[in-house]
Amino acid sequence: MRDRAAGVAFLFAGQGSQTVGMGSQLVAGCAHCRAIFDAVDAALGYPLSQIVAGGPEADLRRTAVAQPAILALSVAHARHLQALGIQPQMLAGHSLGQYSALVVARALDLPNSVKLVSERGRLMQETVPEGIGAMMAIVGLDRERVYAACDAARPMGEVSVASHNSPGQTVISGTRDAVEAAAEQCEAEGGGAVPLAVSAPFHSQLLAPMVPAFARLIEATPFAVPSIPVIDNVTARPLSNAAAVRRSLVTQITSPVLFEESLQLMFDAGIDRFVQCGPGKSLLGFARRVAPRAELLTFEEALACG
Repeated sequence: MRDRAAGVAFLFAGQGSQTVGMGSQLVAGCAHCRAIFDAVDAALGYPLSQIVAGGPEADLRRTAVAQPAILALSVAHARHLQALGIQPQMLAGHSLGQYSALVVARALDLPNSVKLVSERGRLMQETVPEGIGAMMAIVGLDRERVYAACDAARPMGEVSVASHNSPGQTVISGTRDAVEAAAEQCEAEGGGAVPLAVSAPFHSQLLAPMVPAFARLIEATPFAVPSIPVIDNVTARPLSNAAAVRRSLVTQITSPVLFEESLQLMFDAGIDRFVQCGPGKSLLGFARRVAPRAELLTFEEALACG
């Protein structure tokens, strides 16, 4: 195997990839991973680790629970790989995943991170109650036509692009009727539309009412300069200081995630191995389309290699 320290980036999962029982074997067999979940339980004031391990699934699907759960597992994965000598040169997280990346880069501590994402989830759900909003992945259509479909559907309600995931995969978000209308237009032009199982219309203007309250929380939270470059969701550039981190975390609430651009920047910078930390492997699918020659590994595959 080639040098594990050369050209490695960790990618951190966003919401929607959580499952009951995720990480159970790792937590049972790894003392420092178990300590991460213990610290998260203490910070939140309830046994999140028990919900992750045994459910009920309905509780784990709640945004305010799912977000800290995914963050805890993502950080545990990254710390475990680092302890084995697999050191990333860059980090990028998809939406919620950016918080995990900031913790691994020591720009944000673990207790504050889980408090922030728990409150972030609560504010999102309160701002747009479940059933009002929707998100869909649009596949096989260039982004210009997706933007045009959103423009055409906007008289029916709020709808906009929420994420550039990879070439030919764009996510839209907004009110249910407008999202469905935009999706129908995309399908009429030859694209596909896949509904996403989410409880709020993330990265849309529908969440703008929560921004002032969340901005106050961010301003009151201590941040440091990332010790490992973290690629910003909003600009697809490395976050260079605490002010930039604060600005990004507030702006990303209503702005699209530039994940395709982030992956391209990392690949152009010499990253040729991407490891997904956290549940699932969807981010590796995006990376495959952006950097088909790169090596793509789940956490379990990275363990087997190292």
